[in-house]
Amino acid sequence: MPKVLLFTNTIAPYRLPVFQELSQAVSLQVLFAQGQTPDRRWDARLAEYSFRHTVLPHRTLRLGNATQVTNPGLLARLWHHDFDVAVLGDNRQTALSGLLIGLVAWARRRPLVLWTGITPGEVSVARSGHGVQRLFSLYRRVLFRCAAAIVAYGTATRRYLAELGVSEDKVFAGTQVVPVEQLPPPAADRAVLGVANKTVILSVNYMVARKGLDVLIRAFRQVAGPDDVLVLVGSGPEEAYLRRLACGDKHILFPGYQAGAQKTAWYAAADLFVFPTLHDPWGLVVNEAMAFGLPIIATEAAGCALDLVQDNGLVVPPGNTKALAAALAQLLADEALRLKMGQRSLDIVSAYTVGAARDTFMQGIHCALEQSKQRPLCAR
Repeated sequence: MPKVLLFTNTIAPYRLPVFQELSQAVSLQVLFAQGQTPDRRWDARLAEYSFRHTVLPHRTLRLGNATQVTNPGLLARLWHHDFDVAVLGDNRQTALSGLLIGLVAWARRRPLVLWTGITPGEVSVARSGHGVQRLFSLYRRVLFRCAAAIVAYGTATRRYLAELGVSEDKVFAGTQVVPVEQLPPPAADRAVLGVANKTVILSVNYMVARKGLDVLIRAFRQVAGPDDVLVLVGSGPEEAYLRRLACGDKHILFPGYQAGAQKTAWYAAADLFVFPTLHDPWGLVVNEAMAFGLPIIATEAAGCALDLVQDNGLVVPPGNTKALAAALAQLLADEALRLKMGQRSLDIVSAYTVGAARDTFMQGIHCALEQSKQRPLCAR
């Protein structure tokens, strides 16, 4: 059983069941760069899982408008930890620790698997300055070249890696899943939520500018009928601005942050789900919405769009109010089409399981181990 060291940025609850499954197939040690982050109100119950893990001590550095999470003592920990292959989660905020892990793997002649959700629009929403961005781009090019295998979030990442010159035979896609146990039965029905006899358009997001919720509000107000309701579940620094933009419209609801059965109540009450992002490596809320049989409107900037949004929804350009309004109008006017698309959502998302994500990681790990026998490290 190969010994696998996996480094990732934070304790994300939807990833923990995948790590648990992976630990049944390999001897796994997971290093978390930090625990809960201030911008995520996740309920991550790490103690419920038996895979070996360490939450590393960390410090946060400011680099202009961006932040970098560093892990003091990481080198000593890595040097004394035995592993056959390292899986490195690709994240801008943990690039310094990622570089250190890559160097240790190279020094010990152990293959590296890069786990990434890189897509073309990422630079457009990066908060770091141009100099830092150039350094990070160089760092990534080195990682892509030196990685014996790459595990990609989905098709959008796989295609972009090919554009960057990464050999397709070392890229394996498909890790972004929502475990079914994290979608509990709804705690309330439409009547309790106050949307009985309404057509409910739902969006669930952390409220920041790149989620494009202002575009959604404007598009909705262009086409909404008297029985249509837009529900924006979530919280974040943009919430006050979005409420002002809604101008007190009684057809636009802000329930705030919702979790567990309270959140699934809104999925169960909805007729249509919209993900208006200006950039997202994936968008797991789309997985969640599809698990409740909802038709989807997403933007081309959503990493999940190529994989999840097929004949179960519509894809529009990011930031385009007119296109989003037209998509909303089309689906609001056709209940039969919404129901048909919702059924297709259930069919499509049924393949996105924890077991499937585990298998993708295993493909990358086995490829890396084989490549390390056949080629020198850093061979393309």
